[in-house]
Amino acid sequence: MLYSTLRFLCLLLLLAGAFGASGKVATPLPEARTLEFVENRGQWDAHARYMAELPSGRLFLTNTGFTFALVDPQALHAHYEQSHTNATSSALPDKLRAHAYSVTFEGANAKPKLTGVEATPGTRNYFRGSDAKQWADGAQGFHEVTYGDVYPGVGVHLYENQEKLEYDFTVAAGAKPSAIRLRYTGADQLGLDNGRLVIRTSVGTVTEQAPLAWQQVGERRIAVPCEFVLSKNVISFKLGTYNQKLPLVIDPTIVFSSFTGSTADNWGFTATYDAQGNLYSGGIVFGIGYPATTGAYDVSFNGIIDMAIIKYNPSVNGAASRLYATYLGGNQADAPHSMVVNARNELLILGSTSSRDYPVTSSAYQSAFGGGIAVSGSFLNGIPYTNGSDLVVTCLSSDGQKLLSSTYLGGSNNDGLVQASATTSSPLVRNYGDQFRGDILTDANNNVYIASATASANFPIVNGFQRTLGGLTDGVVCKLTPNLSQLTWSTYLGGNQYDATYSLQLAANGEVFVCGGTTSTNFAFSTDGYQPKAQGDVDGYVARIRPDGQGLIRASYVGTSKSDQAYFIQLDGDGDVYLLGQSKGVMPITAGTYNVRTSGQYILKFDADLKNVLLGTTIGVRSTNSESAISFSPTAFLVDDCERIYVCGWGGGPNTIGPYYNGTTDGLATTSDGLQRTTDGEDFYLAELSPGAATLEYATFLGGSGVNEHVDGGTSRFDKRGYVYHAVCGGCQGRQAFPFPPGVNTYSTRNGSTNCNNAAFKFDFGARIADPGPRRYICLSAGPVTLGGTPAGGVWQGPGVTAAPGGGYLFTPSVAKVGSSILTYTAAATGTCLTTRSVRYIVMPEPVMTFALPPEVCRNSAALTLTATPSPGGTFSGPGVTGNVFDPARAGVGQHTITYSLTDTLGCGAVSRTIIVSAPPVVAAGPDSTLCADQIKAFRLRGATPAGGTWSGTGVSADGLFTPPNTNGRGAVISLKYTYGKTGCDMSATKTITLAPVSSSSVSLNVPECTAAPQYTGLAPLTIQFQPSLMGGTYSWDFGDNTPIATEAAPTHEFTKPGTYKVQLTARYAGCVVVTQFAPVEVGAVFVPNIITPNGDGKNDQFMPTFSCQPATLKVFSRWGAKVYETDDYRNDWRGDNLADGVYYYHLRDTEGRWVKGWVEVKR
Repeated sequence: MLYSTLRFLCLLLLLAGAFGASGKVATPLPEARTLEFVENRGQWDAHARYMAELPSGRLFLTNTGFTFALVDPQALHAHYEQSHTNATSSALPDKLRAHAYSVTFEGANAKPKLTGVEATPGTRNYFRGSDAKQWADGAQGFHEVTYGDVYPGVGVHLYENQEKLEYDFTVAAGAKPSAIRLRYTGADQLGLDNGRLVIRTSVGTVTEQAPLAWQQVGERRIAVPCEFVLSKNVISFKLGTYNQKLPLVIDPTIVFSSFTGSTADNWGFTATYDAQGNLYSGGIVFGIGYPATTGAYDVSFNGIIDMAIIKYNPSVNGAASRLYATYLGGNQADAPHSMVVNARNELLILGSTSSRDYPVTSSAYQSAFGGGIAVSGSFLNGIPYTNGSDLVVTCLSSDGQKLLSSTYLGGSNNDGLVQASATTSSPLVRNYGDQFRGDILTDANNNVYIASATASANFPIVNGFQRTLGGLTDGVVCKLTPNLSQLTWSTYLGGNQYDATYSLQLAANGEVFVCGGTTSTNFAFSTDGYQPKAQGDVDGYVARIRPDGQGLIRASYVGTSKSDQAYFIQLDGDGDVYLLGQSKGVMPITAGTYNVRTSGQYILKFDADLKNVLLGTTIGVRSTNSESAISFSPTAFLVDDCERIYVCGWGGGPNTIGPYYNGTTDGLATTSDGLQRTTDGEDFYLAELSPGAATLEYATFLGGSGVNEHVDGGTSRFDKRGYVYHAVCGGCQGRQAFPFPPGVNTYSTRNGSTNCNNAAFKFDFGARIADPGPRRYICLSAGPVTLGGTPAGGVWQGPGVTAAPGGGYLFTPSVAKVGSSILTYTAAATGTCLTTRSVRYIVMPEPVMTFALPPEVCRNSAALTLTATPSPGGTFSGPGVTGNVFDPARAGVGQHTITYSLTDTLGCGAVSRTIIVSAPPVVAAGPDSTLCADQIKAFRLRGATPAGGTWSGTGVSADGLFTPPNTNGRGAVISLKYTYGKTGCDMSATKTITLAPVSSSSVSLNVPECTAAPQYTGLAPLTIQFQPSLMGGTYSWDFGDNTPIATEAAPTHEFTKPGTYKVQLTARYAGCVVVTQFAPVEVGAVFVPNIITPNGDGKNDQFMPTFSCQPATLKVFSRWGAKVYETDDYRNDWRGDNLADGVYYYHLRDTEGRWVKGWVEVKR
């Protein structure tokens, strides 16, 4: 059992059904096992079968062993720290040092069976690169992995135990632990120190503690002496006496003493929701790939950055809350800016990429990367865009397993980044993370709208009212078809300087409202708008665009003489327009509003014509100087159906350093019922204002103590029910300080990284609007269904709806008829506001439900995947059932009833089947046997139980007559299988028969020919690896050179001196003694003559060095340095022809790099 003291990444997620003061006690999660072995479905190199995230790297499991890919933790940690604490630094590294080493099962089964055990919840999907053949969906994670029959009777088991990676060798009774040989490749140095194995790499040191071994006897664990044996980078185990009739466990311990970072750190960018209230979190993740070679190498920092999209069910506690994780990207940096879920429950992602191989689909509007100029991480919070940037828009299926559509969108300069220049900071970037702002929405027909920025003069413009780039950067607004194959319309929006579009909303008539920031003085604004002229410094703006994109209806500056920007836009039921932004000037404050004068966060309400301010207020902290005080960076904004106003943002931490120099959350107002009323100045701030911004109805902080929670870019969202769904870059510096209020659901409360992790939360402000509940599927034959809705007391309308005799409302499927019906629910929300919401009820014809199930299975049979019709939409239940999988072992022996019911059928009924789980027989094949060479003959196998089974294997008949095969005296180890039981519940046991080899003499050595000196086996010092004719015995090797007897099966021996050596092996296989005499080992001495006498007498005529067994290069020079002879394949034939007698200098080098130089005299 090998285990390590590694801590594993735990993605923080805060899932709140309702935040608020209560006396609830937090429900403790069971001990979380966060280590996952994810199966390889083509997303990694084919050598990898499974991958597990480790601090500072990854562990890849292959058929032949393990490969560790590790990065320099100090450089990685420095990069994270620098990018979060010094935004203007220009010294962020482009490369990270990495090191890979492998542990190979030497001499093992080349194709062992690897099995994932105990699947983890959810699936993982990988869409990396432009080659769809390397995409993988539905990859399953497992808590454990087993290797079967790595060596005969020897398996390997990997798992997590108390936050440690452990793996053990399990040796079956009678199997040979001496077969275990682990070859370490790629380490800088390998050595033993007081029984420990020390593995040094270029990025850290790994220590394997002295191994333990034991056997289990009942309740007792019997220790067995065990120690490492190291020979030429190969580890084996030396064991003391133990009972070979019992299984054995060998258990070393790995300690990663120098690895403290985590390449799986996940930074929070964006979040959204769906109709079911699920939470989607988007960020960037850092992950190293499968190494091409072992040893030290460099990896590009931006080459390990991908988008990570994770979907959670907030109504579930623990690991099951994660529904899927999908990884998107190419071979350079990729980041998500904004996300939204369409009416088909598909996730749309707006992002930016520097990857020329970002995954796009065949129908993409733009299939090729447009290009741009490199922007260093110094301008982009530590994320370098080496190839420039393009916008990307991607659509995922509801289960995250299909890349439905994906496209680039951009020109030949940088697109999608507010910071487009490689040399000059954009004046629009006033908050940490502003570089990655933007927005994406869909309409009722699933058309896609985006708002962003570009520096490209050739950005794809279709049917737009502004067709040319106005300045250094412009905003862009685009409409794409649902499958992202066509650009319906697109337009620049900007003037002669810097412009960007941050947020958009769709009016009921299809008009598009947007807002953003600008330094342009000639923005194409209307002369009759609220502010037709630039106000100075940076201004915000708001614009109204025709549904076809071909006209700007009206636009206006929004600002003061100081720095101002508009970050979010919302529309109310009357079509009035709300903005949330920042200003260092004095914004309008209308009478009757809650306000904090000279604070720097403003809310403005315009009429739909953008001519008049109907409401204005500022919130935050009163300024102490001539500029209004910025307290937080806005991240989400909502105006609900009752015109309540919701605001969310974060302050402090990286938003207080250059070039931002903003304030903290200190001093922000909270309400008496606020969840968290104190702040360390580096928290999130959430606030709700009553209609008309008359009062501050609710306000709270959210964040840990001493931890700078923030967002690294992108937008989060409120839904119309008053829930905010938010991504956070939290727990930085490895802190465990993110707040988890009592009673909330969580995916995990632990940050396993020493850096930041992507936290996410869903927060309920408690303000209620009409909610009819989710859509429902109902059978035609079902009786009347009682309609609910919150808050209670509302009015239902629609097909099949009638008033119930005792109050309330009923829906009758037979009245509504088969098909889809739209029902509405109108109710009084908080206060006096009436809101109406619709829901779809689908009446289905009576289904014919059926599913197949075998009548009988064995308790140890593999789990069955259950399928039924109609599908999807139903659920299975019964003993041993999890989801759609029936596990006989969990169900247990006996007769069981399995039921299939349609989800939410309300009368559609269910169908059941019975299955019998039988107990497997206990089978034994009898003791192993060894036959000496003079005993080999046919015989009948005895001792197998229960009687009546069948045999299989080499040389055996079904009824047990074993006829030994002819091995030509070389011997063999033959494994025979005995099987008993009926099909489906049969069990097997194995029996090993060893056919001992015959004694032999003059056995040839398996060594390469000494080509240059064929009279010798080799030259001193000579190293030879010896092999017995048959493994599985005990061995005594006499090498004939007075060195100690060796007992390894296949020793490596070095003959240090010239001579003739007779090597003899005495092997014992049970009671059989086999003696093998090898051919003499002739070891020659290295000798280079210093004189030749080429006088034709046949004595010493040629220069004949005994230097190497390999062909050599010879160069001969005169005493004045002139080359007089050269050959690349010297054959001991140089005579000094045509040269005068005298002293010459030679240089010899063989093909293995060995060389020698000296002088030789030619004398005739």
